[in-house]
Amino acid sequence: MIDVKTAVRKAVEYVQELQEYFPRSDIRLEETEFVDPGLCEITLSFSENPMFGKLSRIYKIFRIDAETGEVKSMKVRSLAAAS
Repeated sequence: MIDVKTAVRKAVEYVQELQEYFPRSDIRLEETEFVDPGLCEITLSFSENPMFGKLSRIYKIFRIDAETGEVKSMKVRSLAAAS
């Protein structure tokens, strides 16, 4: 079973392998969670081109197999609007 540090490393490596298709910079770790004994979710954020002079970030969730360290999926994480 992998630990959280290894899961984070696997998610970052996955992003770096996709740089040709997924150019991102300023990668930040946002959240980690073991959602069940066999799956870890890692949320990373990335700088996005400034819109109207305002820097924004994209958030993505990576699901990592806790036994093998294999990235099983990557999806966009939407943030709820603050009230």
